[in-house]
Amino acid sequence: MSAPVTNGHRAHEPVTWSTSLDPVEPGARPEPSLDVVEWTPADQVQALAREVEEARGLVELQDDPALQNALSRRERQLERRVSEQIRRARRKERRSTALAEVAGTRRERQESRWVERARASKDRLLDPNRRLAATYRRYLGLSAIPPTLIAFGVVFMSATTHDGVVGVDGPWWGYVLEPMASLLLVVSLIIGFTAVQNNRPIPRGLYILDAGLALASLFLVVVPWGLRYGFDLGSTFAHVLPSLLVVAAVVVQHLLHSVFRPIFAELYEELQPSRLSDQTSDTVVLYERTRRAIAADEIPLSAAGSPSREAIRKKFGVGKVRSQLAGDAYELVQRSIDPR
Repeated sequence: MSAPVTNGHRAHEPVTWSTSLDPVEPGARPEPSLDVVEWTPADQVQALAREVEEARGLVELQDDPALQNALSRRERQLERRVSEQIRRARRKERRSTALAEVAGTRRERQESRWVERARASKDRLLDPNRRLAATYRRYLGLSAIPPTLIAFGVVFMSATTHDGVVGVDGPWWGYVLEPMASLLLVVSLIIGFTAVQNNRPIPRGLYILDAGLALASLFLVVVPWGLRYGFDLGSTFAHVLPSLLVVAAVVVQHLLHSVFRPIFAELYEELQPSRLSDQTSDTVVLYERTRRAIAADEIPLSAAGSPSREAIRKKFGVGKVRSQLAGDAYELVQRSIDPR
């Protein structure tokens, strides 16, 4: 395609600063065409000035750091993926931290609850009245179990004793034979409970009575039934077992007595008021110091053998009331030793 024609002449291709500076072989320079209009020096200067201005703008922009720091689309996707992973990891960390705080709060609450229980238990143990009340409640609850077992055993053994003594169709009084022995056992246990409750020793005859009543109950249940219906192994064991449970209940009750009685005795002793008040104890101590001072001739005695209260007060730095009590105690002890 031919170049456009201007005013009857063919136009030249535009010459830029980059193309004009390219080296050209001497023999390869094209011969100027006869129909090309040569530029004037002024036109060349203006074109070169424009190319210089464009080159300066290009240099200024191509050195801008934004061209190097700008992210491509792929890089932006990778950066977003990294940011999502970081946010996901931070969410997990916040969740783990929050759960750890919740667990720590729960542990602290549970520990504080156990601390309160331990403190209450300590206060209860240090207070004789509260310790006595707690021990008594425990003793009362445990002591109610053996009589309850005996009552259930009486219901079973009364029918067995009735059938063995008077037969299945016998009179009603056959049901009363076995409860007479078992109810006496309950009475004996209540007597022992009352003795322990009031810090009194249990009579030794009570143990002998309980053993005799337990054996009598076992005899009434086993022997009449065996004599009437035969001593086969199955029925004999079935009738002996309730009686043995009753005997075990009696033994357990006496074990409770033996365990709780010294505990109650110690608690009752702690609750007894002190025989000496604080003032009496202080007077006794001050009397002993006064006696030693009189023996060392540090406190004078009057003609009647009474120590000087003022000397006692100054010697030990006490008040008039305490010095008066110490002097009175010294005189009382001396009169008690030598009534003359």
